Amino acid sequence: MEYNFERDIKFMVGDKALRRSVNEINGLGCRRILLICDEMSDRVGQLKDMLRQFNGEVNIVEKIKRIKDVATVEDCEKALRAFKASECDSIIALGKKSAVAVAKAVKIMLKDGISIISNYRKFTVNNISALRIPLIVVPTNLSSGVEASNFVRIYDKENNDIFEFNTSFAQTNLIAVDPIMTDTMPPKSIATSGLHALAMAVMSLTSDKDASPLCEVYSVTAIKFLTENLKKCILQNKIKTFRFRVLLASILAGYAYWQSPKDIVSELSDRISDRYRANYGNIFLILFLNYIKMHKWDGDFDPDKLINLLGDNAYLIIRDGANAQSVVVDSVDNYYRRLKTYVDYVDNLEALGAKKEDFVDIASSVISMHADENEEYTFSFISELLEKSFSSQTLKNTAADKSIDKSKAVGASE
Repeated sequence: MEYNFERDIKFMVGDKALRRSVNEINGLGCRRILLICDEMSDRVGQLKDMLRQFNGEVNIVEKIKRIKDVATVEDCEKALRAFKASECDSIIALGKKSAVAVAKAVKIMLKDGISIISNYRKFTVNNISALRIPLIVVPTNLSSGVEASNFVRIYDKENNDIFEFNTSFAQTNLIAVDPIMTDTMPPKSIATSGLHALAMAVMSLTSDKDASPLCEVYSVTAIKFLTENLKKCILQNKIKTFRFRVLLASILAGYAYWQSPKDIVSELSDRISDRYRANYGNIFLILFLNYIKMHKWDGDFDPDKLINLLGDNAYLIIRDGANAQSVVVDSVDNYYRRLKTYVDYVDNLEALGAKKEDFVDIASSVISMHADENEEYTFSFISELLEKSFSSQTLKNTAADKSIDKSKAVGASE
């Protein structure tokens, strides 16, 4: 897979993707580049690995290297000043969600000609501009799938508030996914990253919202990569091939998921993550487990379509008379439960430090942003979702699992 031109985002994927991206970067007109990197990617040596692949042929004139887990207003304004002081014309973002968010925020600020992000309290992003600032993103296996999205969230520490943007001016131009950018990680971190990607892929595949046909292709590919490689990556993390396939699945799932408007799962995940400084991906997968059981599917599709799309998947469960929703719920439960055999990943909000007494405030903050009559943006729906997600999911093999009609299971054994 070399690249595609969907929404003008190119993908360079596979061995030597970084090396091959040099010509693409220079072809985008990147002559004086600002590099924005998160703290972890710098500390474990991924920044040095990337620079070695570039071999001095990419002109990086300024570096912002220690972005923390959460992108802040201070980070964005510091990066903007560095961009201007060094007369940069483009940006490379390396690493996790926070570094990507800072890079996208700088693009937006430059386009609007502002230097203080708080100006956006007085006006929205101006969606008319001829200014072109190429953005290249190099994901690591800390990816959260936002690399191809236009959503940006920046934390304002001084006012304890959030700036949130959704504009085409935050678009990435080139994503280089190279195996060399993966690193060994603890099993729980691998599980969190992989299961978050699986949740995004399933949400995209089953969404009632209109999306490009390519989203279905990316969602299915992500699901296949994850169900074939995530367990292997957890058990054999030193094998680069498995780590790379999980990373690629995260990028594809994120691309597919973020082509649709934000939904209740992503909005709640944002607010819970903001409140408790907890891992966004962990929160997302916990909420997702309960959301797919509660959500009313308007455009239900035939279970046979899932079989045709996913093929001989070891985790797909088909019961007699099942509709598509029950197939998805049973199959997801089956996968998450069986993965618990190999790693005890976090599966409830309580373990992340959430408090039940905060649920009213969390629900109200989401509802206040929506004037529509979507039944999922009601206090009762959100409260039930949070309540179900609070306590342990007890995702372990139970006697109830034995009731599944094995003759109707697709590839039921590994």
